[in-house]
This record gives sequence, structure tokens and C-alpha cells, in this order.
Amino acid sequence: MATEHRKRGAELEAAILDAALTVMQTNGYDQMTMAQIATAAHTNKNAIYRRWDSKAAVVSAAARHYFKTHPDLLKRDIPNTGNLRTDLIQLMQLPLPAIKVIGIHNLKAIALDLFPNVSNIEFDFLNDNYFQRFLAEILQHAAERGDLNTPPAKLSAAAKGQPTLLLLSYVLSERPYDEAAVITVVDDILLPVLTK
Repeated sequence: MATEHRKRGAELEAAILDAALTVMQTNGYDQMTMAQIATAAHTNKNAIYRRWDSKAAVVSAAARHYFKTHPDLLKRDIPNTGNLRTDLIQLMQLPLPAIKVIGIHNLKAIALDLFPNVSNIEFDFLNDNYFQRFLAEILQHAAERGDLNTPPAKLSAAAKGQPTLLLLSYVLSERPYDEAAVITVVDDILLPVLTK
């Protein structure tokens, strides 16, 4: 009788991460457990806890692993089309693949799980994320073309924080965030706020 191959090292880690994503997509983040992940990965909970200390940490690693193995799904180029509206649309579309894979309900559950510890996060959530870094470049390009009435440095932090806050509001309310939502967000909120 053949014995089952026992995974170790990188192979085991990949199995755990694949299992975490599958269990989350099947059961939902709020209902999934470490035991379910371990069963799906054909291992035990100790193997998971040796690598990650929480469900959020496993899921975060699973998402990074998934997009690393599917690089075509994530675009990390700063939009620079020569048109502010188009650049903003492309910026706000960047999260769509992640939302499709993870699910808006799961993103909300993850956000709510992390909120009690938000004061322990070592970066400024509203200013230190790729949305804000990309937006800074987009606004600089727009200013160089003469498309802005206010220089980017003089725009308020509240105005520049809008992309992150708008995305978060969609996640927390579980409203559909898709191409149509992006157009609404850009035309009704971002353009008026950033070009006033």
C-alpha cells in the first residue's frame, strides 16, 4: 500500500496558501477556520501557526501568493494616458481583480477583523499605499499638462485621500465595485474634488 506523500517546506506552504484561498471562497472569511484550512491542505493547524499567527495573516499571504502566480491579473504601472479622467479610471480599476478573486464580502470581513488592531499598523493607511503614490504621480502629470486649477502640493489631504476612502466605503457597505462604479466615482467625486 502506497503511503501519501507528505508535503514539506515550500510545497507545504503553497498548499496551505492555496487551501486558505479555496476555503475562504467557499465558506467566507468570517466563517473559515484554521482547522478547515489545515484539512484542505492535508496538514495540521500547527503547521499553519508556525508560519502565520492569525487567519488574516494567512489570507493576506494567500492573496499575495495567488497574484504572484497570476501576474497578468495585477497591473502595477502608474496610469499615464495623457488624460486625467482616463488616468483616474485606470487607477480606480486597479483593485478590480483582487475584489473579484477575494470577494467584496470577504474584504469587508477582513477589514472588520483588522480594525481593532489598526493602531498597531506601522504605516499611515490613508497616505502610504499604492493608491496614494500612484495618485501623486497622476496629479503631477496633470499639473504639467495644465489640467489642474490647484497645484498638487496645495490640494488638501482630504482631497488626495478620496480614492482610498471611496474604495473602503464600497468594501464596508458591500456595494458592487465594478467598472460602472469606477466611472461614477471618477466623474461624480474625484474629478470635481481634484480639479476644483
